[in-house]
Amino acid sequence: MKRIIFLFFILVSSLFSAEILGKNYKEISKLVQEVCPIKNVDIEKHKDWAGYVELKDGSIVALSSSKYTFAYMLIVQKREGQDSVKNIYVTDYKSKKLIDAKTAYYVFGSNIMSVGGDDLIPFSLENDAKEFFKVNNGKQIYRFDRMTENFINYLDMR
Repeated sequence: MKRIIFLFFILVSSLFSAEILGKNYKEISKLVQEVCPIKNVDIEKHKDWAGYVELKDGSIVALSSSKYTFAYMLIVQKREGQDSVKNIYVTDYKSKKLIDAKTAYYVFGSNIMSVGGDDLIPFSLENDAKEFFKVNNGKQIYRFDRMTENFINYLDMR
């Protein structure tokens, strides 16, 4: 019986994870808190920048930008272990839809700022990132593997 309940929980969690991709802020805003736990700002006011960390326990934490999404991910991984984070989502700057943070392209150093200043601007498509990069004076395009503690601290001037 416990095995059946456990398998059911895994199935439901998997379905929810797949369903969050491609959604916009309004479609999932009822599921999470209203204030960014790192920047302490209203996420509704910065919804076009919102990121989400889904933990293994099924809870989802909303953050005010991709930079703070990665900062929160790193804090949780350091506190609870590398396997404590199930999924990470960021808002595609062009489509305003949620995308998997691990597959996104991030423009760094552009003239567009988030609530936290210099940030990583996510795109699901490399061509969209390159176009934005050219138009907005980007400095570099990065992938998920670049989101280390040192890099996020550098962005946040810690």
